Amino acid sequence: MSARRLASLIENWFRKHQRSLPWRAAYDPYGVWVSEVMLQQTRMEVVLGYYERFMTRFPNVASLAAASFDDVTAAWSGLGYYRRARMLRDGAVDVMTRFGSVIPATVDELMTIAGIGRYTAGAIASIAHGRLAPIVDGNVARIVARLFAIEAPLASPALMREAWVRAEELVAASGSPRDFNQGLMELGALVCTPRNPSCRQCPLRRQCAAFVSERVDELPRPKAKMATRELRIPLYLVTDRTGRVLMRRESGRLMRGMFHLPHGDTTLLTGTPLRVIAGATLGTFRHTVTNRRITFEVFAVARRPRARAGEYAWIDPAALTAIPHPSYVRKALRLAGIGK
Repeated sequence: MSARRLASLIENWFRKHQRSLPWRAAYDPYGVWVSEVMLQQTRMEVVLGYYERFMTRFPNVASLAAASFDDVTAAWSGLGYYRRARMLRDGAVDVMTRFGSVIPATVDELMTIAGIGRYTAGAIASIAHGRLAPIVDGNVARIVARLFAIEAPLASPALMREAWVRAEELVAASGSPRDFNQGLMELGALVCTPRNPSCRQCPLRRQCAAFVSERVDELPRPKAKMATRELRIPLYLVTDRTGRVLMRRESGRLMRGMFHLPHGDTTLLTGTPLRVIAGATLGTFRHTVTNRRITFEVFAVARRPRARAGEYAWIDPAALTAIPHPSYVRKALRLAGIGK
């Protein structure tokens, strides 16, 4: 079957079955950009609420570029993978500085913006601007592997190379790059799912090599799993007379600027380790980050130490919504009866 016919089947299916999503109301380039960044490594149902709040707080590129890192990360708090928020804000500054607040329409220009790679550039160019630009994410790669019976493992360089080639051929033959690319992603999210795909509802079932040969459950071949790491990390809860909590601001690359509870072998004053109240374990909880399964154990601390200047701050729990912090902090505070 021709690329034009395949593209047409996907476009027509999308027009009938597309979900009503907030960034589809006007296809504003900024809204599309924010949605695509949020949807990286985060489920749709989680993103929806965050997207609405984020867009209310930062309705355009100018407002995001003018915001502080703390404000942006606080609005992102709970979505995880906070480097995305930092790069999104850096990209907004780049757009204001080099493009006068106008988000470019071409993939080449978009890829010069901080934090925008090939996939995001293709999404903005095609969905917001209607340009002929392919996009390949996990959903698209899975469809391509099944449709053309590609044997390479999921997420392997070989499969991704082939997926980009096929996606480029198909979008070039499409009548609407916007509808075609969104249709591919929607098909992967709703029909051609990793497990138990709804093949009978798929518009491509008669053309799908995996379906015709009854190999849908075999393709794409699974990628090698990362070994799971089990970690146990102590957290230290230090409060003052007013109920404020001592927190440390992270300076590392991945969590830079985030506020954490003191943890591990933390020393607040050089040579003076924290002294835990005997028997004052407040509880434990589990937290998973990619391939790491972490058990946090929360301890109450015997006395208020003198914190090193610049690294620590006393935070009112009521103000947590205004500062960037990972979700495990809220879990730990709830064990102590602090916060919601």
